Amino acid sequence: MNALFRRARLSAELTQRQVAERVRTLVEAATGRESSFDAGYVSRIERGLITWPHEHYRQALCAVLEAGTAAELGLVAKQVYHHDRHDEVSSSNRRDVLAAALAAILPPARPLSRLRTGDVTAITERTSALEHWDRQSGGRAVRDFALRELHAAVDLSEASTTPAVRTALLGAIARLANLAAWSSFDAGLFAEARPLFQLGLAAGREHGDSGLLCHLATNAARQEIHLRRPDQALLLAGQVDGRLPVAARAMLAAVRAQAHALMGDEGQVARHLTAAEHTYERVTDPASGPAWTRTITAAKVGSDTGFALYLLSAATGRHRPQLVADLRRAADPGTTQARVRAMATARLATVLYRQGDRTEGDHHAAQATALAATVGSARLASALTDMRHAAVR
Repeated sequence: MNALFRRARLSAELTQRQVAERVRTLVEAATGRESSFDAGYVSRIERGLITWPHEHYRQALCAVLEAGTAAELGLVAKQVYHHDRHDEVSSSNRRDVLAAALAAILPPARPLSRLRTGDVTAITERTSALEHWDRQSGGRAVRDFALRELHAAVDLSEASTTPAVRTALLGAIARLANLAAWSSFDAGLFAEARPLFQLGLAAGREHGDSGLLCHLATNAARQEIHLRRPDQALLLAGQVDGRLPVAARAMLAAVRAQAHALMGDEGQVARHLTAAEHTYERVTDPASGPAWTRTITAAKVGSDTGFALYLLSAATGRHRPQLVADLRRAADPGTTQARVRAMATARLATVLYRQGDRTEGDHHAAQATALAATVGSARLASALTDMRHAAVR
């Protein structure tokens, strides 16, 4: 009996059939092939008859049940031993390898002749699952799935439909392009991320939602900040205008503060940080906004304002009293986004080391290293490298 898997399914309030339907949808989008995954397969997992499903199934199950790793679902690989050939590959593993190779060369699924509202809704639901997976496990785990979903969504633009559905599809494409770009950036694939951000920005402009455009522009700006190109980051942030959700305005201000911090401009940093904090105080219910704004939590804002002060301290060589407080808020165990917490904890340890507090620095460094074990992120790896350098100085 796989009690962990069953508990995760019940916590998600899903039946075995509903799990199977969602997994099948993700796998078919990823491979371009029909999947035979059904409720019976889910039942066999729960009964312990299947302990290590195919990789596509494992990844989709993690996304559907919001697990960071397969181990959290009680899924473990069993070593296959043979009396005469210890290095022999099992037949099931051979099938998995062949299936993965076949998926890579098969043509994409044929586009629908008629696009309906339900088709776009299905895309947005899969995107939400992948976005959650990205926040918990990092861009390396999600990027390929996001690219396949984006390819399929763009293909759907050729189908006949109503103007309203076409507008909704543009929004879905913009959001998927953002996810594909962001996960590429997070995986350290900066050149691949840039045209994906541009695709998302183009779709966002055509869609006409200034909030979604802000989401894309700030994420693209984050990559430029990571690459230490503050002028480019500010140009991207400057593309945003119109009415924005309150949380999005706070995020935009925090990103602008980070860009100015790279330049060492203390006045502009202070102005934008104040705007970010005061604006976010007006957010009363984060869950009431668009899906992409629900991740802009107090911890996330603390992580972003803390990062701006972190960059400013590095640029000016002066300690900022609010820096540690902001990073502590984002590193708190109550922070549900694994990558946000891990990066904030690594930066907190770095700052403590630089201030000479080795005891507490070691404590947070150990936490950051443990948190990073389940997150595949080049950005997080960079933060850990900075932390280790600070530890030996």
